[in-house]
Amino acid sequence: MANASTKRIAAANEKLLKALPKNFYMINILAILVRIMKWKVYHRQLLPGGFVGFLHGLGFIASIFIWRWFVEIGTPTRNAKGDLRVPEDLGSSGVIEMAWDVIYITWICTLGGALLGNWVWWLSALIPCFAGWKLFGVARPFLGMFLPGLFGPKAPKEEAPAAAASGAQPGESRKQAKLRARADKGDRRVQSVRR
Repeated sequence: MANASTKRIAAANEKLLKALPKNFYMINILAILVRIMKWKVYHRQLLPGGFVGFLHGLGFIASIFIWRWFVEIGTPTRNAKGDLRVPEDLGSSGVIEMAWDVIYITWICTLGGALLGNWVWWLSALIPCFAGWKLFGVARPFLGMFLPGLFGPKAPKEEAPAAAASGAQPGESRKQAKLRARADKGDRRVQSVRR
């Protein structure tokens, strides 16, 4: 069974590694062609400049580094015995999933920036916002030690007024309160269960 799983992961990784450069080239060439067409027809700026140009270059470089990293960690190999070995599953969650998100957002911004305008590159701000949210989730327990009023565990909610009116005891569920009330009334079914 383990061998079948390894073969499935290896096939999925090979498929992803073949599709990744094709999509990378297709999206970037298409974006360049759209920008050239807009430059010729509408006399728009050919290449994005300023902060948007910086974001474009940063996203392009990050995509290339992630692509090369995926090739390093995801290429299936065979050992001396001929057994298939897959270092990492490129469809797994965690850091690999976030790396795919960086690639996808960069592609969306590259093509969207060429088609709709440079304002689409502001979507790339989602990457550091999401990373900050994830880091906050990891750091929250540590912050709770130093600032328990802000990040510590919340106080338990007060019991509902109906539970207080029925005479429920603290820490007793509704079902337990109903069974206790029936037992107090003398219901035989409850008494037989309570023995």
